[in-house]
Amino acid sequence: MTDDMQPYERLASLTVRFTTEVVLDSWLWRSLYEFGSGDIPDSAQVVEVTDLWAVSPEGYADTDIALIARLADGQWATCVAWSDTTGFGCQEGVDWRINSTRELAISQGLDRESRLHLGLALSGEGTTR
Repeated sequence: MTDDMQPYERLASLTVRFTTEVVLDSWLWRSLYEFGSGDIPDSAQVVEVTDLWAVSPEGYADTDIALIARLADGQWATCVAWSDTTGFGCQEGVDWRINSTRELAISQGLDRESRLHLGLALSGEGTTR
């Protein structure tokens, strides 16, 4: 592992416990930071990933990701990301947001689709998962 990948290796270790279609490894974490927009948290501030959904809708190379993370200062970060089969760096969208509470992170940091996939639908949004 090179030094520039160390922060992403640590982040990948925070998501090992999740069973997802796509494994959020250090390379995907790096892409979330490299191509991210919005209020991107310092990777060292991420202390726990509490919710994760990661799939490949086409079954290869493309990726949809939604996550909620607790930060060291007590705030909460969300990331909603996608890439097509050309991967991150070609066709992608990565939206990071930071909110003061988990509830705000869910309601304002995630889109409806992400909340549904994570089983965190707001009242009136319909069935979860």
